Amino acid sequence: MTESLFQRGSQYQQFRPTYPPSLFQWLAKQSAGHSLALDLGCGSGQASRGLEPWFRQVLGADISHQQLLAAPSSQCHYLVSLAHHLPLADKSLDLITVAQAYHWFDQAAFQAEAERTLRPGGVLALISYGVCEVAGLEGMIRDFHDGPLAPWWPAERAQVVAGYPDADMPWPALPYPGDTITLNWSATDMLGYLDTWSALVQATRAGECPLDDFAPTLRQAWGKAPRTVHWPLRVRAWRKQ
Repeated sequence: MTESLFQRGSQYQQFRPTYPPSLFQWLAKQSAGHSLALDLGCGSGQASRGLEPWFRQVLGADISHQQLLAAPSSQCHYLVSLAHHLPLADKSLDLITVAQAYHWFDQAAFQAEAERTLRPGGVLALISYGVCEVAGLEGMIRDFHDGPLAPWWPAERAQVVAGYPDADMPWPALPYPGDTITLNWSATDMLGYLDTWSALVQATRAGECPLDDFAPTLRQAWGKAPRTVHWPLRVRAWRKQ
């Protein structure tokens, strides 16, 4: 079990899209202080490392030790922790980021923990990206997402695809100017990314292999040349008063 979870973390590190530097620059500008940032639900640390240039210390926290083991060496410090029970002092954080993970949390309990651990002027940011589009193959990935994989998505998936529209905090909201994640990928890159989707993890555990049926169709349509892939990047953010 441990080996398979570590391999999953390695796949996340290899195939999940990285966030643009402009996102972290914007987050730093919103925060009153720059001493300590926490990336919560950090997985293998993609967002954690993006915060390093902007904060004196960055912590990455996740419930999965195996995911953390897959994080490459960096200046970040990682810890295993529940989102609603952080081993951190009151008013110790300048920023909390949650990238693609908020839908897994006990959200009311986490919001109380954010209230406790953020300093006045500190920022909470929920980061998400929706279903990607591939140049020249528009709709193909979404059709797979919404079709063969539909029975395997957890109910919480709808929150992250929509950008957490129902999330709220009793603090002033910070409007994000908007951005996209853009990468040039091969069909192999895309298939590696799709294999990290939680729906495919669940289907595989049940003995189903939807990606095996989809892969030849995708490879044929994709061709040998790289294609441009876009994800809409969304941020819900608030500054604690």
